[in-house]
Amino acid sequence: MEGWIRIHRKLIEASWFGKSEYVHLWLYLLLKANHKDKEIFMGNEKILVKRGQLLTSRSKLSDAVHVQENKIYRILKCFENEHQIEQQKTSRYTVISIVNYDAYQKSEQANEQQMNSERTADEQPVNTNNNVNNIYYILFNKYKKQIEEKPKRVVQIVSEMKKTSEYELLTVEEQDKLFYDLMNPQKRSE
Repeated sequence: MEGWIRIHRKLIEASWFGKSEYVHLWLYLLLKANHKDKEIFMGNEKILVKRGQLLTSRSKLSDAVHVQENKIYRILKCFENEHQIEQQKTSRYTVISIVNYDAYQKSEQANEQQMNSERTADEQPVNTNNNVNNIYYILFNKYKKQIEEKPKRVVQIVSEMKKTSEYELLTVEEQDKLFYDLMNPQKRSE
């Protein structure tokens, strides 16, 4: 399995965040949810499992996350009550839908379009293929220009940058490097 998922920081605000089995199951559901629509055959039945959904059962989830089935049932019920998932159950399987999946798991194409639309005309073009280094350079060039235009607002400009969704795509180390590079006049002049 390849690829990545986004995890929003407000996860730590969930009422169940302190319960490791809940967090484990939630991450598993996010990781296993389809990133695009897919048809699956169960015996002679063809089932369309859409983006943000997964076809599973409590026993499969129990095996995957090493939590007893009865606890899996309670955790899924909690997620359902908090409007994080919806379940469609049959006697053979359950289709779990992650509510607001698209809001948090933007497609790669949507990410690229958003990054492209935020470029200014005089920035150096960069091939954005979701490579984090490209995101770093896009952000660096964009905010470097703003700092050059208004050097007395450097702290405010960097603070605004930290609130962007692109900034959240960077690792903590890359965020630190970007902050240091933008705050350092010598790095900005290179």
